[in-house]
Amino acid sequence: MSSAEYTIGGVKINFPCKAYPSQLAMMNSIVRGLNSKQHCLLESPTGSGKSLALLCSALAWQQSLSGKPVDESLSKKTEVPLSCCCTCHSRNFANSDVHQRTSYHFSSPRTPPSERNGALSGSQDSPEKTTLAAKLSAKKQASICRDENDDFQVEKKRIRPLETAQQIRKRHCFEKEVHHLDAKVASGKTTKLNSPLGKINSISPQNPPGHCSRCCCSTKQGNSEDSSNTTKKDHGGKSKIPKIYFGTRTHKQIAQITRELQRTAYSGVPMTILSSRDHSCVHPEVIGNFNRNERCMELLDGKNGKSCYFYHGVHKISDQHTLQTFQGMHKAWDIEELVSLGRKLKACPYYTARELMQDADIIFCPYNYLLDAQIRETMDINLKEQVVILDEAHNIEDCARESASYSVTEVQLRFARDELDSMINYNIRKKDHEPLRAVCCSLINWLEASSEHLVERDYESSCKVWSGSEMLLNLHKMGITTATFPILQGHFSAVLQREEKVPSIHGKEEAREIPVISASTQIMLKGLFMVLDYLFRQNSRFADDYKVAIQQTYSWINQTDTTDKNGLLILSKNKKRSRQKAAVHVLNFWCLNPAVAFSDINGKVWTIVLTSGTLSPMKSFSSELGVTFTIQLEANHVINNSQVWVGTIGSGPKGRNLCATFQHTETFEFQDEVGALLLSVCQTVSQGILCFLPSYKLLEKLKERWLSTGLWHNLELVKTVIVEPQGGEKIDFDELLQVYYDAIKYKGEKDGALLVAVCRGKVSEGLDFSDDNARAVVTIGIPFPNVKDLQVELKKQYNDQHSKLRGLLPGRQWYEIQAYRALNQALGR
Repeated sequence: MSSAEYTIGGVKINFPCKAYPSQLAMMNSIVRGLNSKQHCLLESPTGSGKSLALLCSALAWQQSLSGKPVDESLSKKTEVPLSCCCTCHSRNFANSDVHQRTSYHFSSPRTPPSERNGALSGSQDSPEKTTLAAKLSAKKQASICRDENDDFQVEKKRIRPLETAQQIRKRHCFEKEVHHLDAKVASGKTTKLNSPLGKINSISPQNPPGHCSRCCCSTKQGNSEDSSNTTKKDHGGKSKIPKIYFGTRTHKQIAQITRELQRTAYSGVPMTILSSRDHSCVHPEVIGNFNRNERCMELLDGKNGKSCYFYHGVHKISDQHTLQTFQGMHKAWDIEELVSLGRKLKACPYYTARELMQDADIIFCPYNYLLDAQIRETMDINLKEQVVILDEAHNIEDCARESASYSVTEVQLRFARDELDSMINYNIRKKDHEPLRAVCCSLINWLEASSEHLVERDYESSCKVWSGSEMLLNLHKMGITTATFPILQGHFSAVLQREEKVPSIHGKEEAREIPVISASTQIMLKGLFMVLDYLFRQNSRFADDYKVAIQQTYSWINQTDTTDKNGLLILSKNKKRSRQKAAVHVLNFWCLNPAVAFSDINGKVWTIVLTSGTLSPMKSFSSELGVTFTIQLEANHVINNSQVWVGTIGSGPKGRNLCATFQHTETFEFQDEVGALLLSVCQTVSQGILCFLPSYKLLEKLKERWLSTGLWHNLELVKTVIVEPQGGEKIDFDELLQVYYDAIKYKGEKDGALLVAVCRGKVSEGLDFSDDNARAVVTIGIPFPNVKDLQVELKKQYNDQHSKLRGLLPGRQWYEIQAYRALNQALGR
């Protein structure tokens, strides 16, 4: 199909095919929103090509600001300059001059992340800068006698000259949101470390390089505080062009978006994909580790004499044009291609992706990276005056509430208290660690006292709930108030600094490395301080949007040793009894208002664009998120009514009623009847069939029954049957999907495949099952959220309380809408 060109709102949009009316409506709404800096709420049915419309309209608008045609920037990039001695080319050409100028600060294999942006040598006022990655490469080549794979090098102590005030400010900017919040990315959060290619003044005064005649390095300004985030100037330096942050729910969806980008005239735009280490780390020691973030941290810090040689190789692929020219890389690449290339060239894909952000026009990431304040700061994402597009945004309310919520266990608090104790005992920053220990002790004491008054909710489950305002009173009794909290924040920032000023023999001050608290304690305190910041912010404006709950459950622990009330170890005499039942206390700070997280970005960004196939009712999004969506669209589907049949089936082949309420799904009659119906569909419809259930619990129950009655065997005679796994590794899920696709593509004795999955699971949202991959979609029951879940109960109460004043949906309606959005997502496959 030939490409087409449309002019909408003064913007020329190249489209890879003739656009559907719904796509033209989408592009018109997006361009209007971008031109007028207004927020957009756009609903377009699944399968109507909204991703293509989003990409083409947004990128065309962005390029219209720079006044350059689509392919001009690409042709310019193909002119690769000859190697020269200017430092701005050290990213691509690590020549011998740069090698000779390598600063002595990098002579030791151990260079903590906190210092990788900080070391000065020689002239401080020289505008040229050399990238750290080039220096690391030079260091490695200088030690040619060593095996290049050897990252197990001996640790060396060092004391280096004191940093300048400017450098300290820059390093503090990087460090203040320190370490390894990727643990929350699987559930929400990521890590901040300094950029491996952070620019450094490291030119020796003996060899000052001249300005390069082939580039504009002589006019470049140093240390821009918006280096990798906000806006970038065009070639004339006249106007600032917003970056596009394109957020979607999962990495699988990002892969689909980049495939769509490959089809367009904009496939060569500078881009990057942000992800967690689970998706992009390639170091063999880290991949096999349960906590990849902490292991990565240890390697970067050079603990135990080891360092990460993949990190040292980031410079090899961190240039936008160079990356796109590697064999096996598409211009619009996906994370799998970057990981494969990183493994091949021994360059870290995780840090490469972050480094590419600096020059990227469009940045893809899971949308919690944009909503979560911790992740934004740790990933160096500044959304001021940027374009934010959130695709598959039907889940955005839940994600925003989770981003502003936090949970901590009593065990985590005790561990943090003990670690802070040891710091104080060793006289390490005593005045900073003591107030933090007091916070942990106060919370532990309050937890213990409150645990005696919990109310039983379910079997072996009890809880107690406080409002945000009541919790502020409790915090006040602990000495944590609006006045003292900023002071505590200052102490917390101080204990994260890895260096301390000490007087030297020569009278000058020097920076000395000192121990800091572990990554796990940092993560815990970071999350706690984040939620306290929301509670105290703007005269406790958001206090009523929070509920604080202590929950007690019981779990079996596989160990013979336990701890007493004071956290002391008790050795069990009977070693045979390895499994023990222990009470688990969790302190939850639950945000019930998604507008709390959105308050950080609403009013700062250029435009927010929310899109999905299932946004209705639209009004609830505006009221829940606290964002005024001036431009709204509900587009029609692109297919005719005659091409699809949608209906409900009230009875099975044997005439029994099908009512999928909890009471009925427990009966063998229902299970057998719905199984017979599914078998009938499989025998009638060829190729791929998707079957969605409300929960994994029901899935397992049906599978167990059908295996015992022989119905599962009958299904397998007709189709290749695949079940969506609960949890598990990403690679396992990808392999299962491939089995499903292959069973349909390469017909054997069986007629296609049946994929049994769960609403709100991996299969039900964002994945495309086009043509033969889904000739029928069957949903059994309605996926209502768990009505007994405490958070669901509190959210319903919250909406009832605020429905009239703020225009929120009443609790019951909100509860039903959650179910029907999930149902429609499944049907939309």
